[in-house]
Amino acid sequence: MNMQDLLVRGRKAVPPRLAEASSLPPGFYTSKDVHALEVERVFRRHWQAVGHVSEVPEPGSYFRFDLAGEPLLIVRGADGTVRALSAVCRHRWMLLKEDAGKAASFSCPYHKWTYALDGKLIGAPLMEGAEGFEKKNCALPSFACEIWNGLIFVNLDGTAPPLREQVAPLSQELAPWRMEEMELVGRLDFGQAYNWKVLVDNFMEAYHHFAIHPETFETHYPAAITHVDEAQGPFAALRIPHKGNEQAETLFTPLPGIPDKARRSFSVFNVYPSCLFAVLADAVIFYRLQIENEAFFQLSIYLLVHPRSLDVEEAGARKEIFLEATRAVHHEDIIACEGVQKGLASGSAGPGRLSHLEAAIHQHQRWLLSELERA
Repeated sequence: MNMQDLLVRGRKAVPPRLAEASSLPPGFYTSKDVHALEVERVFRRHWQAVGHVSEVPEPGSYFRFDLAGEPLLIVRGADGTVRALSAVCRHRWMLLKEDAGKAASFSCPYHKWTYALDGKLIGAPLMEGAEGFEKKNCALPSFACEIWNGLIFVNLDGTAPPLREQVAPLSQELAPWRMEEMELVGRLDFGQAYNWKVLVDNFMEAYHHFAIHPETFETHYPAAITHVDEAQGPFAALRIPHKGNEQAETLFTPLPGIPDKARRSFSVFNVYPSCLFAVLADAVIFYRLQIENEAFFQLSIYLLVHPRSLDVEEAGARKEIFLEATRAVHHEDIIACEGVQKGLASGSAGPGRLSHLEAAIHQHQRWLLSELERA
């Protein structure tokens, strides 16, 4: 099936009204051509979350991230600015770094061309015989970089409107959590052998709680009482109330400005296309996706807590409980996501009708279709 026919099938499966809608056809999850179009029209055009500011706490701190085939260095410069630089040497394309750490400069391991933290070339040994060669013309390319609520976003093609403008309603809601001041108290890393949208779909609905998370979630956060906000921009918000509207127990101390309703529920968000995070009364869980192809991505789950919330007895033990609980939940989700990926390969698989509890999937898939169709 060619791409145009697949897009037509997608539009038919995902009409404007949720009550009439199904999921995208399986080809949107399995096709190499769809993935190539996503790279071109989604991942390179839109803001992508690549990490948290706690990973680059001081000048010289850096980490690597591959975005839509572009090797990046995320680095805090001597001036305190966080930048997204190309990780590819301007000489003969060697990668400058493959890790995370702290450096005063970046020296290519191949021929020792050396770059400052802002990307300027400051050293190029034995280039005296190259006529017209000037270091000022060989700086590392820099990509648009924006920090929003402590999350670092990059836009490769430089044409996306400022992220802050697009998610303004969320900024106001999340302000009491002071996410830009949060600390990384734990991180889980997984290689995931399924399409990235399978995880997004799973993350943005609680319909599966009673089947996949009968003890970890359903007891206190029943699927049936969850709901999704009306679309307000390129993001979705799923609300998950506590059973009986009771206050949930917390591991850490919520900040004074956290509203009472956040103590009686938690919310999960997707800033399109794939910035997933859950906001609890006392913490934030951020899912970072480093997408490699149509059937594999690297997932890093960040556990973030404000320093003031950590002023509790046995804080270390509580962090470990937080880490292990998050690990347990995701292992339950892996079973579901891997099962879906196997089912997508079936010749009999087709679009599946959506429940009213899956409104966030419908919102995301309509947005994705419009971007794939946009030349």
